[in-house]
Amino acid sequence: MAPHPIIQAIIDFLAGAAGGTACVLSGQPFDTTKVKMQTFPTMYRGFIHCFISTFRQAGLRGLYKGTTPALIANISENAVLFLSYGLCQDAIRFVSRMEKGADLSDIQKASAGSLASIFSSMVGAARWLCG
Repeated sequence: MAPHPIIQAIIDFLAGAAGGTACVLSGQPFDTTKVKMQTFPTMYRGFIHCFISTFRQAGLRGLYKGTTPALIANISENAVLFLSYGLCQDAIRFVSRMEKGADLSDIQKASAGSLASIFSSMVGAARWLCG
């Protein structure tokens, strides 16, 4: 039995937030290292040297500098993407006159994903416009 639509929307939203968090927390040290290498191209011999130097100088905290803005951006965009994808799948079913919960074709899933990305990009645009 499928959960209530509001419960499903909350599950989708929280799954997107968890995914955005995991993405940032796993990738932030690499992003910090990449930015340092771009900012100071002659200071480091390569990626590993930059990563180790940063860790030795500033510890784990140094590798996670700038995490808060990245978390805010990724959590909000992924949460909206996951939420709107579920809702867009329901809209595709409605337009296609399919039963609730019926399996969508690959084209229908791609259409739902394309529609959902519009809402997710609006979050990014709003964040950009606001500052």
